[in-house]
Amino acid sequence: MTDTVSRTLVAGGGATAQLLLEMIEELGLQPGDRLPVERDLAVRLDVSRSTVREAIRTLSSMGVLTARQGSGTYVTDLSTARLAAPLQVAVERNATSASQLMDVRGMLEVGATELAATRATPKDIKRLRKLADAITREQDGVRNLAADRAFHNAIHELSGNELLVALINPIWELAASMRERIMEGEDVLGRTLDAHDAIIAALETGDPVVAGAAMRAHIEDIRAWLQRAIEAREALANGQSNP
Repeated sequence: MTDTVSRTLVAGGGATAQLLLEMIEELGLQPGDRLPVERDLAVRLDVSRSTVREAIRTLSSMGVLTARQGSGTYVTDLSTARLAAPLQVAVERNATSASQLMDVRGMLEVGATELAATRATPKDIKRLRKLADAITREQDGVRNLAADRAFHNAIHELSGNELLVALINPIWELAASMRERIMEGEDVLGRTLDAHDAIIAALETGDPVVAGAAMRAHIEDIRAWLQRAIEAREALANGQSNP
């Protein structure tokens, strides 16, 4: 594994996630393959089961793994971690990276949403509503993140532009991973659900300008959440260092 991928994983949730990805590659696991059970992973990696769960959560947030209730954890897409790696390095080196990352996500995802508005059928709208309804307060953050990913990916795919989808996905995963780390414990679910409803309604109009504006508003809202969370963390850190 390259140093770049390693740095990405350390920044995204710890060295155990890096070790877990290395183990996946060494075992030759491919998308669709199931991981060994948690107990066996803990033995293989010589860590506690709680540490294994955190590593799985990190890789799940990057779209590398997905948990299926009652079935286990499966490899989803190893390419995402590799594609996101050089982007993560750029983010780490730039003090304004959170804002710039959201700039890039906005440019790409708003464009995809505008294209999707010209192509979405009533069947597509119905599917998006079902995906949006899969995000609930009754389930944990990993499942909600997976549902959020599925919702946005469906919009990306509706653009009909495979190159655009390939560019958006690693950016979206990196932004989601950053949001999960920085905003842990923040209650933003209600506003996310409202934003998704607004995006679906905008797509249903078939007007690319209206749809793009709804997605832009959602992304700007996330940018504001991130900024407030970053400022709160910095204030807390400054308070602790200056008693």
